[in-house]
Amino acid sequence: MYEKYADAFHWLESQKENMITTLKNFVQTPSCGREPEDVISFSEMFLEFLEKEGFSCRYIPVGNENGGTISAIYGEEREGKPILFSGHYDTALYRQITDKENPWKREKGKLYGSGVLDMKGGIVIAIYCARALKQIGWDKRPLKMIWSGDEEVNHKGSNGGEIFHREALGCECAFHMETGFPEKELCIGRKGGVRCKIQVEGIDAHAGKDFEKGRNAIVEMAYKILEIKNLTNMDRGTTLNVGTIQGGTIFNSVPAHCEIIVDMRFTSNQELADTKEKLEAILKKTYVEGTTTHWEYIDSMPVFETTPEGLKLFRFLQKTAENAGLPVPESIYSGGSSDAAATAMAGVPTVCACGTIGEWNHTTKEYIWEDSLVERAKFFTAAILDIFQ
Repeated sequence: MYEKYADAFHWLESQKENMITTLKNFVQTPSCGREPEDVISFSEMFLEFLEKEGFSCRYIPVGNENGGTISAIYGEEREGKPILFSGHYDTALYRQITDKENPWKREKGKLYGSGVLDMKGGIVIAIYCARALKQIGWDKRPLKMIWSGDEEVNHKGSNGGEIFHREALGCECAFHMETGFPEKELCIGRKGGVRCKIQVEGIDAHAGKDFEKGRNAIVEMAYKILEIKNLTNMDRGTTLNVGTIQGGTIFNSVPAHCEIIVDMRFTSNQELADTKEKLEAILKKTYVEGTTTHWEYIDSMPVFETTPEGLKLFRFLQKTAENAGLPVPESIYSGGSSDAAATAMAGVPTVCACGTIGEWNHTTKEYIWEDSLVERAKFFTAAILDIFQ
């Protein structure tokens, strides 16, 4: 291990219990993205926390009722481009679910709780990287953080993605502190995602006496679902998943309404445009005479494209891990989307999945390995020291 890492590493090793306590406090302060009061309450606590850390903070409303984006910078007076840590502070599951089924718990080297992996653990790593650098007197560049409050709802009805992009402009590089992978890979690209809500309207009628007068919305939707399924192209990395369906009222009435939501994933913006064109051709067809179909795209996340600059940063991080005696990560491409797309689109070399190591985010089994807090904090602290050696 290079001597330049030693002071920061020794200090971080002494901070494990403090890191766990900080994470516990964050996890036990709920911030489900679908519960605006909770996520806004968390943002207020988080802003105060960052300001006490010495960051100059701005809370930026995103145009909906959910949590805004927090932009924070430390050492703004320093010359040069900032190093960026980024991610989100909202979580996926409703409080009443996680309070009952996955409360905070520490057991056999694992930490459990809502958002412990996705991605409050990543926030804690970023905070302790900043603390470690301050502890050893590092002052080469500004440190910046961008934390979204509505990522888990895909910035629905907001301009959170645009704000993220704007705030990332001009940074040196970005460590996106999203969920880490079990084998400690770093993510160099992610699919984009779009959700489409499709509604079919028919005519309700008695299923016995007036069957022929009815126009079955569920049957019309069934024809469409089978064609939508065939738009999946695994060779291109394009998937369409009919994730929810609702329709009908009672079993002995011809249903007049059916609604589905389709999750679309894609590896390029051109592929998205092509898939939308094919999807809309299906939706314009009528299989059951007398039915009508309406649709809308309700939210979206762009592609995090693999770029030469991002790959260069990844290879640099591999070398840092080797120099520091830490596990050397492999690269991975993920089907899940993230705001790493926004930083990459801003021209900032970006790697994602820099957060804690664990499994089962978006479920009541979510956990992390507690040792990954210190290990990952060492990794990205060392990377910053290497960038400016």
